[in-house]
Amino acid sequence: MDTTLLTLRIWLHVTACDVRDRLADAWERRAEEDGVDEAVTKMIWLAVGIGVAIAATAFFLGVFETAKSNVPDPVPAG
Repeated sequence: MDTTLLTLRIWLHVTACDVRDRLADAWERRAEEDGVDEAVTKMIWLAVGIGVAIAATAFFLGVFETAKSNVPDPVPAG
C-alpha cells in the first residue's frame, strides 16, 4: 500500500475515533442534565411534530381530492 494512503487512512481512523469519543461524552453529559429545560424542549418538539403531522395530512388530503376529481364518472355500457 502506498505510504500516502496509509498515512491518510491512519489519520482518518484517529479522527473518526476522536469524533466518536466526543459524541459519546456529549451524550453522557446530556443524559445527566435534568430539569425544566428538558420538559420545555420536549414540549416544543411535540408541538413541531403535531404541526408537521397536520400539514402532511392536509397535503395528502388535497392530493387525494384532486385525484378524485380527475376521475371521470362511470358510463354504463349500452
